Amino acid sequence: MKKILTFALALLMMATCVFTLASCKKQDLNFGKSFSPLNSQMDVLLQLNAKSIDVGVMDSVMAGYYMSQDTTYAGSLMIVEDLVLATEQYGIAARKGSGLTKKINQALIDLAKDGTVDTIADKYGLKSEVCIDKNATVAPLTADEMVDWNYIVGEGKFIVGYTIFAPIAYEKDGALIGFDIELAKAVATKLGLQVQFEVIEWSTKEATLKAKTIDCIWNGMTITPERQAEMEVSIPYMNNKQVAVIRKEDKDKYASTEDMKKAIIGAEDGSAGMSCVVKETAE
Repeated sequence: MKKILTFALALLMMATCVFTLASCKKQDLNFGKSFSPLNSQMDVLLQLNAKSIDVGVMDSVMAGYYMSQDTTYAGSLMIVEDLVLATEQYGIAARKGSGLTKKINQALIDLAKDGTVDTIADKYGLKSEVCIDKNATVAPLTADEMVDWNYIVGEGKFIVGYTIFAPIAYEKDGALIGFDIELAKAVATKLGLQVQFEVIEWSTKEATLKAKTIDCIWNGMTITPERQAEMEVSIPYMNNKQVAVIRKEDKDKYASTEDMKKAIIGAEDGSAGMSCVVKETAE
């Protein structure tokens, strides 16, 4: 009996070791020495200034905003010139099969036509990035799509999940402002609903949406085939790029991804920036 128990224990220990090794397997990267997943895009800037990472990958919309403002970041950080890691478009995501997406689409088109979108975008220096197709058509809601839409109408509001991401969503003088925040409010008014904003963890946004803690993800979310398969994603409303941000003192050190072989790269966990750095692995 002791021999059997000893053998079983040995097998268990071997399995544990295999699992541990698999769990700790080094990530395959497109560039860089190692990758550091961060809680938010704001953390990319913070960690660069703290010298915890060497290169940050993030949205050009946010990077451009902070590099153009009179901030500590503008004084110490810079976007690597002529290095675009990806081009993309932002969309708004609701639960799969939700009629909220079509309702938002129609509201966006109407607000683009009457000039509201451009007025809001102009406040945040984003007018040239707006890409709403004013000629797009929206099909009527199906019976299945009406189910979630009726749930939202019954609540009298829709809940928007967001992260701090200037100039998309951020706080100033104790108030929540930003392009997406103002646009969501304008859409809510168009739909005859209230809008509520909830801070979320970006890496768990899909699960938060499915759990109905929020009704949509509206926070500069990059449209990808994977997200379109998992969620109901709106028409594109803004153009964006993934760019590399470095400390100004490293301007001559990091001019290309080839130069970043020995660099620690940081990006928001679960973001489009992370996808530029970490290679996808087959499950």
